[in-house]
Amino acid sequence: QGYTGPEVCNITGISYRQLDHWTTTKLIEASIRNIKGSGFHRIYSFQDIVKVKLVNKLREAGVSLQKIRIALSNVNEILGKNMKITDISIFSDGHSIYVITDNNEMLDLLRKGQAVFGISLGPVHTETEAEIFSLYPEKISVNNA
Repeated sequence: QGYTGPEVCNITGISYRQLDHWTTTKLIEASIRNIKGSGFHRIYSFQDIVKVKLVNKLREAGVSLQKIRIALSNVNEILGKNMKITDISIFSDGHSIYVITDNNEMLDLLRKGQAVFGISLGPVHTETEAEIFSLYPEKISVNNA
């Protein structure tokens, strides 16, 4: 099953002109049928629509189309052509675009996969609390008050 350009625009909230530009410049692909001309319509897959929504969300966050193009190219290179865009999580701070891989690595997609270091503080809090309690049980109630 596929979706025409007007259907994709309806689903994603972007203009047909935007979709046409993104498809013509190969930022987005109409992977089911990518023929433009009299009597033909591009046909987009569900995965294509997800990618359109991703591009739109990154644009709304202030990320340039140049950076988005680099990031999408690098995500295919880093994770392989067989991965689905819905299998990953993408983050942006407005300056760079990051992906979380299936082995919980965070990579900077604008720097060809340079690893980014991150720490979740919830587990660190729990670990610290347990260490303090085992070493100094009398202090735990004072620190948590």
